[in-house]
Amino acid sequence: MVQNLHLLSSGNEAFAERRNDFSALVEKLERLASLPDARVSARAKSLLFRLRQFSAKVILVGQVKAGKSSLTNVLAGSPGLLPADVNPWTSVVTSINIRNEVPQNPPEDEIKARFTFLDKGDWDTLTRNGGRLGELANRAGAPDEMADIERQIQEMRAKTERRLGKHFEMLLGQTHDYGYVDTELMERYVSLGDDYDIDGINAKTGCFADITKSAELFLDVPHYAMPMQVCDTPGVNDTFMMREQITIRSLRGAELCVVVLAAHQALTTVDIALMRIISTLEKRQIVLFVNRVDELENPAEQIPEIRDSIRDTLRSHQIETEVPIIFGSAMWAEAALTGDMGAMPDTSLNVLETFLNEEPDMKDQTLEETVWHFSGLPSLLTTLAERISQGSALHAYERIRRRTHNLASETKVMATAQKSSADGQPLMALNGEVPASMIKDIAVNRGQELGSLCEQLHGDLLARMERAQEDFVHRATTSLVNHFEMYGEQGTWTYEPAGLRMLHRSAYASFARQFKSRVGQLLGTTAQEVETLYRESMAGHLDDLRIEPPVLPRVPPPVSLGKTIALDLQGNWWRRWWQQRRGYETSASQYAELIRAEIQTVISEVIQSQVPELLEECRSAYNEFMHEHLEMVETLANGDKQQPAKSADAQRQSDHDAAMCSEMVRDLDKMSAVGEF
Repeated sequence: MVQNLHLLSSGNEAFAERRNDFSALVEKLERLASLPDARVSARAKSLLFRLRQFSAKVILVGQVKAGKSSLTNVLAGSPGLLPADVNPWTSVVTSINIRNEVPQNPPEDEIKARFTFLDKGDWDTLTRNGGRLGELANRAGAPDEMADIERQIQEMRAKTERRLGKHFEMLLGQTHDYGYVDTELMERYVSLGDDYDIDGINAKTGCFADITKSAELFLDVPHYAMPMQVCDTPGVNDTFMMREQITIRSLRGAELCVVVLAAHQALTTVDIALMRIISTLEKRQIVLFVNRVDELENPAEQIPEIRDSIRDTLRSHQIETEVPIIFGSAMWAEAALTGDMGAMPDTSLNVLETFLNEEPDMKDQTLEETVWHFSGLPSLLTTLAERISQGSALHAYERIRRRTHNLASETKVMATAQKSSADGQPLMALNGEVPASMIKDIAVNRGQELGSLCEQLHGDLLARMERAQEDFVHRATTSLVNHFEMYGEQGTWTYEPAGLRMLHRSAYASFARQFKSRVGQLLGTTAQEVETLYRESMAGHLDDLRIEPPVLPRVPPPVSLGKTIALDLQGNWWRRWWQQRRGYETSASQYAELIRAEIQTVISEVIQSQVPELLEECRSAYNEFMHEHLEMVETLANGDKQQPAKSADAQRQSDHDAAMCSEMVRDLDKMSAVGEF
């Protein structure tokens, strides 16, 4: 039983400024939504919905047995909800959607848990090529290892089919929804221990962990200042590299990545694979939480040593060493939330006493507050709130603020145009062209320019990545030939791919800078042209008008560049690859082919998926922006024909609305966020 959920509010102060910004924006949108103009009201309601849908995505990754699921449970305010003993090959991503504003009358059929099963394509991918590791083994010419991987997959599938019987094919690709969520339900869908009997396989009693692909939970935690989506990922340590692929996909849209480490556990080769992935993230996106400090024998001495060791590891993988490193204990946090201090072992209590001696001021606090403080959760929640406030929340706020500003400005333009028309001064023709024709020209011309620019940026990135690839292949094969010349075909030879990853990250960073600068400038120019058109059309009545450009979509981190490739592996099959080849020329040539094939699997996700999606999102934002103004100008142009003369009361209301929008625009100008958008 959770008794102290209020402790979860310990990071709220760091989000206070952004929450006030959101509230101020909501107030203005509600006023616009109340206006009689149906078009304005509908757009304001749409923006309100988008603002209220904001939720920061926080991904948790970590070492095996580091306590990642326990920490996830604490963040969700539900200790014990996610089972820790997940089956060893599971690839389930558990997304916990945390709502901080609970509706007074939620619908009776509201979904609290949704489980999606693997589909036929997921199984076919594994069966056909053995997953990602099977692809590597096949490309490197390791038939024995490939056969072993295929055997494991067939055994895994046969075991699942025996357990589920006729239900196996029926369940593939399906979803199960529930109006509740508890530990027992989670165990049935994401945790699998011993084999279950196949009798009674149904939605009420069945166990489906071996075919579950993802789990979505919907929880209410009103003690948070912001909504969040906390994702517990499967990590990177599985036989077929399914987990690595899923973790990479999850990280692409994440605001923050919390890397959970165990205080007593050294970084292993599996963790190095994790380091490669997080090295592609921005510094502000990474938070390290060192869990299980309650198991340290001498925390005063060990914590500084652990911190230094972690920073050395980060430095060796070109990861910013100044990322936050927070030490704590999910066990202590659970005890503080539940108020059950008796659940902690004596050794843990002894360590807690050691911490308390270091901070005697905490003795004035309640026991729960003291344990919560030393659990590290207040520091973690504050860090998350700070990063979200200055990151995705600020971006979402500014995007909606600009659109609200433009909507208020357009409403003011409409009121001014209607008043001018009533006074016998309709919209002007500019240089022989009507505004409706001119706005269409702007939309077409700038749209074509944007399309060409996107193609150029995309092509430049591909060319730079391919140059980096060929340069790496040349240097690697040269090194290989030099090895042969010095040692013959004896001994072993490896070539570290870190340099290639660095060149690829540099190319992507250059693309991101060019995207922000050049596309941002084009959108700014487009907004100025629309603004000028409004002003000139109104014959000087709107000298203070300002139209703001749409906010650029955020450039996601190139996490796929951290994907494991053959050069990262030093298994038996990799060594056998060398033994099967004879002669300098053959080895160097085939090695170059292997490298090119491996690199293509990495950069293809960036070039063929991630960047096109970003550019399409940018084009969509542009099209939406121009559509709104095309609609506005056409409405203005047709106003005289479609609307009868207003009564005196209606005109006074229109003047009132125009004055309100003028004031609102001035307020929204002052509310402009500071940063790159």
